[in-house]
Amino acid sequence: MKANGLLITALFFSCLASAQKVDWNKLNQLTPDGILLSGERKPTKVLLLGTFHFGYPNLDGHKTDSSKFIDVKSPVRQKELQELADVIERFKPTRIYIEWNDQGWVDSLYGEYVKGKYKLGRNEIYQVGFRIAGQMKLPKLYAVDSWPFSAEFEKQYPWIDKLWEEGKPVDSLRDKYWDKKYSQMYSAGDSIETTLTMLENFIWMAEPKTQQRMHGHYLCGGFNTQGNEGPDAMSIWWYNRNLRIFNKILQTKPSQDDRIVVLFGNGHMPLLRHCFYSSPEFEIVELKQLLK
Repeated sequence: MKANGLLITALFFSCLASAQKVDWNKLNQLTPDGILLSGERKPTKVLLLGTFHFGYPNLDGHKTDSSKFIDVKSPVRQKELQELADVIERFKPTRIYIEWNDQGWVDSLYGEYVKGKYKLGRNEIYQVGFRIAGQMKLPKLYAVDSWPFSAEFEKQYPWIDKLWEEGKPVDSLRDKYWDKKYSQMYSAGDSIETTLTMLENFIWMAEPKTQQRMHGHYLCGGFNTQGNEGPDAMSIWWYNRNLRIFNKILQTKPSQDDRIVVLFGNGHMPLLRHCFYSSPEFEIVELKQLLK
């Protein structure tokens, strides 16, 4: 902890221990937020929307069984998606950031949608992102997905592949145990999703415990190696990708008057939430706060 942090902490506890009456208003001005948020810059409101992939590309480690697919284009699910969009509208978003990296393609397709020339496809970018952007009459959506360092430089630096090839697990039986447990968790989640409305699904996916344990899988298998290969590989792959996504959002310079929605696969949310939660430039608004 830096010296200033130690000083504030010492002051806080000395006030608590003092027999004199504490001036809480004055003390609150010396808290981190009391100092950081007292200037002219106010935090930008952000709504994090973690999602499952509506088109079920099954490109992730867990493959959803086709018997548990949700048909988002069915009349019932379309009605539920509109309910979700109406709740998000209460947030009054001014910008929507999506899990895509081709801005020109998004601009073109969204332009066709606004003109009534494109019927929403199955992907969550269309069904949620385009729907809300159109409903709010926003001029564009921001494509801010990113390749990680490991993918961008794997040909230039052959040692990158060796991190995955040469990393020896600390305990392979332990890894297999947790892989099996997580497989059970994902399968149970797939089943639960079919019983919930789309709004309920998004609220459930946003639960801190849900996101915390999802992120835990990255720490239970492959990450733990006898050398530094596991941590090094994880930092230049998964952590790096999400830090780059956060940085791409910063590159668009959202103002304190903006109200931004970040729509990404829910696996990204633990790390993105950490970034938005920690930065004094942003204030997270929870989806369930928007319910009447």
